[in-house]
Amino acid sequence: MSQDPVVEGAFEEADTHLHKDIGLFGLIALAVSVQVGSAWLLATLAAVSIAGPASILTWVLGAVFFGIIGVSWMELGAMLPRSGAGVRYPQLTHGAFLSWFNGWGYLIATLTLPVIEVQAVLTYLGGNWPGLGFLEEREGATVLSWPRGILVGFVLLFVFFVLNSFGAKLLSESNKYVTIWKLVVPVTTALLMFTAFNSANFTIGGGFAPLGGGTILGALAGGGIVFAYAGLRQILDFGGEVVNPQRNIPIAIVVGGIIIPLVIYILLQISFIGAVDWADAGVAPGNWAGLLESGWSSSPLLNAVVAAGFTWFSVVLLSDAALSPAATGWVFLGIGTRTVFGMSVNGELPKVFQRINRFGTPIVALAACTAVGLLFFFPAPSWYLFVGMVSIALTLSYVMGGPVLAVLRRTAPDFPRPVRIRAAFFWALAGYVASLLLIYFAGWVPLINLFTLVFFALPLYGGYTSVLRGWSRPVPSWLLCAAFTVAWVVTAAGGGWLFRIDQQQAPGGWAFPAYFTAIVLIVAVFIAVLYAVSTEVGRRQIRGGTWLVATILVMLFIAYLGQFGPLDNPVLDNPVDLIVMLVVGAASFFWSVRAGGPTEELREILEAEEEYGRRRSRAEVTGR
Repeated sequence: MSQDPVVEGAFEEADTHLHKDIGLFGLIALAVSVQVGSAWLLATLAAVSIAGPASILTWVLGAVFFGIIGVSWMELGAMLPRSGAGVRYPQLTHGAFLSWFNGWGYLIATLTLPVIEVQAVLTYLGGNWPGLGFLEEREGATVLSWPRGILVGFVLLFVFFVLNSFGAKLLSESNKYVTIWKLVVPVTTALLMFTAFNSANFTIGGGFAPLGGGTILGALAGGGIVFAYAGLRQILDFGGEVVNPQRNIPIAIVVGGIIIPLVIYILLQISFIGAVDWADAGVAPGNWAGLLESGWSSSPLLNAVVAAGFTWFSVVLLSDAALSPAATGWVFLGIGTRTVFGMSVNGELPKVFQRINRFGTPIVALAACTAVGLLFFFPAPSWYLFVGMVSIALTLSYVMGGPVLAVLRRTAPDFPRPVRIRAAFFWALAGYVASLLLIYFAGWVPLINLFTLVFFALPLYGGYTSVLRGWSRPVPSWLLCAAFTVAWVVTAAGGGWLFRIDQQQAPGGWAFPAYFTAIVLIVAVFIAVLYAVSTEVGRRQIRGGTWLVATILVMLFIAYLGQFGPLDNPVLDNPVDLIVMLVVGAASFFWSVRAGGPTEELREILEAEEEYGRRRSRAEVTGR
């Protein structure tokens, strides 16, 4: 592999102020750490409550999906290692409109992930020691209590802020040792549960897949599997701080992003299913869905280990229940910080977010992520309610790998690629469709909750970035954005689906035809009017990203009518909905590739590469 220095253009100058402190082992540890967090403590029960024993297949399927998705990101990560890479690559191929839309969705994920990890810590501790008062019952669900549980969550998030402020080196080095602990404890837990293994549990209640074959797919997002594998691409966001990124990033993606988590989660899922003690859980044998509302739901592995006779191990498990999610939350707050940093480099957020402290941390971005993260404790104060939405928010950023790879193969064919995958177009298409399917599997409720937030990227782009760059007239843009915001809030409230703890539509909510028609009209009118008041450059930005907006709207429509939607008798049942999604995904991919092209930021990088090539040639001639 090539070991040439990373080329820097004007668009990339911000990275030169970052410290390259993360080596291969540290990078693998970061990948493992963001995946072996709260998911190993709670996803085993979440997955089995949806799919029964067939949840084992869901873990394998999840690894296959993310393996396909990861191929594109391996080439991109080695080709252009940049901090905040996930939100910076689309700017190079499709322009600012798509970059902002994609970045906003990913920012939601990175801001909420530290919160969901804190929820996991307090859920495990509060479930074991009810006297702490961290949890309460609300509408049939166990959630963080107010004020005690949520205020303690605030304190933990502030601790993550302090630790991140000391830079990537502290994060990477300390995380190495934490990761070793995070590997030893889950494996030991699985081995202890195997001592109480009951093979009858794998067929009790209606066979290996008692809740239906479709639940194997549904458990991908709702069961926390997508969430568990979420670190596959996130290590790219530290790209500007990695030593020898051309070699280390691809290795870390494969080893830390897929292989190690797959082995751990398969062991845990098999051993947990075999160790379920129905009497201790207070659930009728074979009632897998009932486990989610049982006494085991707040600390499933702890209960399984204690029921197996290893009460002494509860101290170790509880300590890890605090350490593992906390370490993951710490890392993800750092990822969110690099995301804000990257969006600032893109010109989508003010330059103040690029301010670096003496430890090499974008400190203003870190403070902003911490402050905004506090707000996410309120809409869905429960790990089980939050995990589906956060999973698809993460996966939405994975969607961009395929289109970016395909467009860069056309617009920058000669740019050095330390990792150059064969059949790039096939893998780009396959990764794109796989990402869309993972999002679709989450179902209607998580999708409409997430995309209600994601569509707020539109007025933020129109009122800030477009006006700041001189791409649209200020007064019409601001009036348009204000009107969109009001209309969107009215529609979201009228639909009655937003942030419902019981995951059901509120009484009196709008009928789907009226609700969805309103969504489409509001979005379409906004884009059409902004396009009309924009310059030709601004219109080119909008054309570069309209395909993703259209794809999301079509996916929402299919999600409501499909097998994972709220209808008792789906209009698009299995496998019709999956076939429709495959067709939509392929059509959307070809549109995305056609919409991309050379951008000003890409030209800067290509010019910098040409200049570097000329300097290298002169040095070879002169012998210097």
